[in-house]
Amino acid sequence: MGSRATFEHAQRLSERMRRFMVSLAAAVVAVILTAVLLADSGSIESGLIGVVPGALVVLLVLALWSRVAVRIHVDDGLYSLQLWPFPFRSRVPREAITLAYVRDVRPFRQYGGWGVRTRRRDVLYSVGGTSAVTVEFHRKGKARKLSVTTDRTDELLAALSA
Repeated sequence: MGSRATFEHAQRLSERMRRFMVSLAAAVVAVILTAVLLADSGSIESGLIGVVPGALVVLLVLALWSRVAVRIHVDDGLYSLQLWPFPFRSRVPREAITLAYVRDVRPFRQYGGWGVRTRRRDVLYSVGGTSAVTVEFHRKGKARKLSVTTDRTDELLAALSA
């Protein structure tokens, strides 16, 4: 018989991150339209049209990033995080967790960005937001930290403490 999940959540982009991405996408679309219109009107050389493939790649990356989520799963024996749709995953046996707490983080300032970020033995999963649940645990005799930004910190902390 398998373990029953005590907490399961897919943390999507924060509202602030979503607004930033929409603004960036609008700026990229404006660049594409300007390049196409200027090249079509003959007022500039057609060399500017070369910006369009790069801008389309940026739009594709933004579209992919808008679908990213951190999947959080806690059950009787395991705490796991995954940055979906990427293969980045962390798993910690529940009995290895020595401490779990909520803290404020600044992903860009403290870790250099969003996604899966590391600082020595400290790993952060973040898709925006500043409130994180951090667990401290030991693996191979070394102390480690695993944090995840989520808007459901109280529920996750309760599940980890149960």
